[in-house]
Amino acid sequence: MTKPTIGQEIRNYFKNTTLHGFKYLLSIHNSDRIGWLVCCCASACCAGVLCAVLWARFLEVPALLALCDDERSDEYLRNQMPTIAVCPPIDSVADIMLDKLSSNTSETERLPMTLKRLLTGKSTDEDQVLLLDKILKSNNMTIPQVLMDYSLNCNEYTKKCRYRKIKVPCGQLFEKMLTSWGVCCVMRPYKLANVSTTMLARTFSTQTMDLVLQCSHGSRLYSCQFITRYEGEEFANQLKLIPSFYYLAQLRFIAIPQSSNSENPIQDTCISDKSYIRSYCMLRCAEKSCGCRDPLLNKKPYNRHLPICPVTRLSCLKVNRTKSLDNGSCHCLPPCNKISTYMVLESNPMNNLKQAIDPLYAGVNGTSSIVLNLRVNLGHSRVFVLNPTETWLTLLSSLGGVFNMFLGVGLFSALEFMYLILVKLPITIRKSSEIDVATAPISRVPGR
Repeated sequence: MTKPTIGQEIRNYFKNTTLHGFKYLLSIHNSDRIGWLVCCCASACCAGVLCAVLWARFLEVPALLALCDDERSDEYLRNQMPTIAVCPPIDSVADIMLDKLSSNTSETERLPMTLKRLLTGKSTDEDQVLLLDKILKSNNMTIPQVLMDYSLNCNEYTKKCRYRKIKVPCGQLFEKMLTSWGVCCVMRPYKLANVSTTMLARTFSTQTMDLVLQCSHGSRLYSCQFITRYEGEEFANQLKLIPSFYYLAQLRFIAIPQSSNSENPIQDTCISDKSYIRSYCMLRCAEKSCGCRDPLLNKKPYNRHLPICPVTRLSCLKVNRTKSLDNGSCHCLPPCNKISTYMVLESNPMNNLKQAIDPLYAGVNGTSSIVLNLRVNLGHSRVFVLNPTETWLTLLSSLGGVFNMFLGVGLFSALEFMYLILVKLPITIRKSSEIDVATAPISRVPGR
């Protein structure tokens, strides 16, 4: 009995398969075999190219941006106030520091600007940096200690606060914190949850916040920095407020909240952590390269094993951060929860405060004070939802359609191939290795 060989099984597979054109490869004519071989190779190449295109498009995660008008939008817009920070200028802190730490004003008169340029990542005079480092070491102090110890308390320059026409103690809202903009008085949105408002105020489509600020130290007047930022916002709004002016800031936002679908491929291209900020990720890469931590973010739990950077190493953070941003060596993904804001600012000098009807202006010094009215326009803000057009199911169906069109590969073709590999060939190999006792020749022993 003739046993089937591996070559015979493969020829039988090509003869009976449902794949396009493969059975013609066993034709008795060489020209037919060559022609069909060229056609099969061309079809396979076309299928490979189209599959590569589909895979590249899937990795780009194309999506449709649609306006969200369900309960998620209402929940997101309700009481949506940003985090607010009021920061005195860093050079004013340096002025106060030098008044108490150094008596040689001729040498240290440029140090406030040096400290400001260092902390904002700008180029500085090396001699002034060494002098500042010498003063800090002689007094056994660090940059964070200087900023926290010699900056004014929040109650010294946040004089009046009013939320939705209701007066609130500023000490209840603001707390002194060390931020990437220096020492600031920061107000988190959750602190406004306990402010009692009327039912009429809750229906307003505009959230309002009024502040009376006084950025001064003795007879010196300084401009304040006003900053707003939402979670997921990469670049915060920064406004410079000058004393004796009234400011009206109108803010609106466009938000794309994170999708709750765990199978969403968009989440593979972004970071879903709400506290994640891409710029902080770039900074952490720079800190590892420089071997020290940014002194303004020393309370963050990242790279805590590294020492705080002295003033002579602050420029290293700026250089390495720029390099990592240019060459993309940090691989910092964008946040999934995205939000962008647009702010319009109007300013007017405060002249006749005595004629003002609003009780907010009562007792306000028009020369040294700043009045800010922040309006978050929820009626013109929008919440969008990002719906991916490519998922694993659509990718599978697209790939199946390409293979079926060019090669005839379907479910039955896959079953035929798996049956050949897992059943037919192993049985053939095992039978070919067995010794057929019935057909084996019998040898005789001589002498018997």
